[in-house]
Amino acid sequence: MLDSGESHPVSGERFLVRAFRPGDEAQILGLFARSFPHAPRTLEHFTWKYLRNPFGNGHISLAFEGEQLVGHYAGYCVPFVDDGLALPAHQIGDTMTEPAVRHVGRGPTSILGRTALHFYATFCERQAAFNYGFNVANIQRFSLRFLRSDRVEPVTYRRRDVMAKPFSRINTIERLARGYRLELVSDPGPEFDDLFARVAPAYGLLVRRDARYLRWRYFDCPDQPPYFFIAIRKRGNLVGWSAFRIVSDSLRWGDLLFDPRHSDALEVLLRHVVPSYPVRAVEGWFPPRPGWLSDAITEMHFETLPEPQDLSLMCVPFTRDDAVARMREALFYTWGDSDLF
Repeated sequence: MLDSGESHPVSGERFLVRAFRPGDEAQILGLFARSFPHAPRTLEHFTWKYLRNPFGNGHISLAFEGEQLVGHYAGYCVPFVDDGLALPAHQIGDTMTEPAVRHVGRGPTSILGRTALHFYATFCERQAAFNYGFNVANIQRFSLRFLRSDRVEPVTYRRRDVMAKPFSRINTIERLARGYRLELVSDPGPEFDDLFARVAPAYGLLVRRDARYLRWRYFDCPDQPPYFFIAIRKRGNLVGWSAFRIVSDSLRWGDLLFDPRHSDALEVLLRHVVPSYPVRAVEGWFPPRPGWLSDAITEMHFETLPEPQDLSLMCVPFTRDDAVARMREALFYTWGDSDLF
């Protein structure tokens, strides 16, 4: 395994690849702005994502031409669980190369390829169960060919047109008669740990959605527009929650966890939330696993449609050799498991 502070030449002495060091933030944000001018990145977001993650920090490989940053490959740490077994993983998202050096090398000898392989050696080998990401077609091809990645499956995108099929607002009498109460959450407490421990076996392989993770992922995130987070209880006991965000005229249903014994709580929650917002659709990522949850979403008239960006879930196994097969068999994921929500 490479030492995280060691530098490695690329294409002679012209380029060096090394791990992140404090003070690199300004150049990283500059490269991001040049690479993705339509999606500006703030220092607050970078700090939250890569330097204040309770599951691991600073997992970033950088390529330099002299003192100038020209390549970046990073992953933020995500805690997965599979049948009680903890599986540390990386969500790979921020990969970028300065346009002026994209012609240097080819495949694994390119700036992106060498930076990615440095990341693997420094942060992944014998440490991470797997890396994963949700990639567009051109990155998929590069990853499949040069970065040991496998395509797990196309992202399962679900959408309900609420103009054609509106949600009928649930009234207070009906909701209380069914024993349900909803609340806007400002800070997840120990009951969210209890819910995850109780229901995780009904989901298979999934991110550890306990209070610690939820607090970092949704409540500490500085992004705008902000998330809003709704809990639902039955006769006082927490039986589910959902994270939402309004984008344009769409309500993005970005994350959830529900007790399968109370799957009707999904409909109660949506009938309470959706009519409160002037949106044309509710959309989310929900795979066909677990079957009980997929069936409940389908029964609420969500269509399964091609993902608008043609995204696919990709995986690079490390300590978990069977990660791709296990994902296809048992992975539950949502939009919130990516850095796109």
